[in-house]
Amino acid sequence: MKKTADLNACPIARAAGLVGDEKILLALRALFRGPQRFDELQKSTGAATNILSNRLARMIEAGIVSKQQYQDRPVRYDYRLTKAGMALFPSLLALWRFAEDWMPCEEVPPFALRHTTCGKLTRPGSVCSECGEPITTRNVAMERNEVAPPVSGLA
Repeated sequence: MKKTADLNACPIARAAGLVGDEKILLALRALFRGPQRFDELQKSTGAATNILSNRLARMIEAGIVSKQQYQDRPVRYDYRLTKAGMALFPSLLALWRFAEDWMPCEEVPPFALRHTTCGKLTRPGSVCSECGEPITTRNVAMERNEVAPPVSGLA
């Protein structure tokens, strides 16, 4: 009983309980590019329908994703990050940077970051690797890496 209370009190354990899931992290990656429909998220994450539905419900309940209807018949929704969801952006950049630095891969990554203030590609981090200005969700764009081979669902 004490162990559960300790985990609930730990901010890292609480956050990991929500976003410490591969499909949630991949959904966040897609949603940082803008609002997404269910089928787009499914392609981007590779998640089965039931798994993605479950993860989206968890993110909505946690207040990091909102669901907005875009069609009446049949009823269809798109999903977008809330202010709380956007606050996870630096964490995703930190994971990206960690993987680049400590988990090398010979394949070209499917995405690149463009710092819109200076217009140049940048490494993930808190500041632009080219001009040194802070990176925020408002001044960086995640774009398809032009040198990467096409990957289903990541266009």
